[in-house]
Amino acid sequence: MKKIVLGLAICALAIGCKKVTEGGNQGVLRIEKGADRYDAHEVRGTGEHGAAASSEHGAVAKTAVNVDLNGTALKAYQGGLEEQMIGFLKSDGYKNAADDAALKDKWYNFDNVNFKMGSATQLEAGSEGQIQNLAAILKAYPDAKIKIGGYTDKTGNEASNVKLSQDRANFIKSELTKLGVGAQVLGAEGYGSKFATVDAKASDAERAVDRKMAVRFSK
Repeated sequence: MKKIVLGLAICALAIGCKKVTEGGNQGVLRIEKGADRYDAHEVRGTGEHGAAASSEHGAVAKTAVNVDLNGTALKAYQGGLEEQMIGFLKSDGYKNAADDAALKDKWYNFDNVNFKMGSATQLEAGSEGQIQNLAAILKAYPDAKIKIGGYTDKTGNEASNVKLSQDRANFIKSELTKLGVGAQVLGAEGYGSKFATVDAKASDAERAVDRKMAVRFSK
């Protein structure tokens, strides 16, 4: 009888350990997936290389709206990339800029473009829409030129960070070329963690502001 009870106890313990292990693995997978994404949608920044407009590192609430592009409605986020870029073009800010130096410090973060973990060629579902919106903006303003920038946080090997950010910037440029506006993309550059502002020891959520893709006007 004692052997039977002991055997049942061992079985129960084994089942319990299995459940804890499975749950723990799921949590780790979620953390690893989030760690490699730029998550540019979590912050809308302007200034040098899309520096965050707020010192807070939490997610910024987003509201979906239709942004007017000369009579065409683009589905985007209120105050996001599309609205900011169109507003700048409509204000003649680009037209009146004397040269590239007048434009180089104003970057617009992609707020709905995310790559799959570790990939520079596979986008997560829904990301294509914002690239298509950018192409539509460039077609509506054929004199406008842009540059693409890719960024990472301060964790990991810097050489790998630079390569990943460069490959992702190149990918967006190639997608815009496929959409017929390649001549308006003057360059694509990966900066790695060069412009990252959050310490590598900070939480993944805090470092998310440094993992992004951005675009600026150029001449």
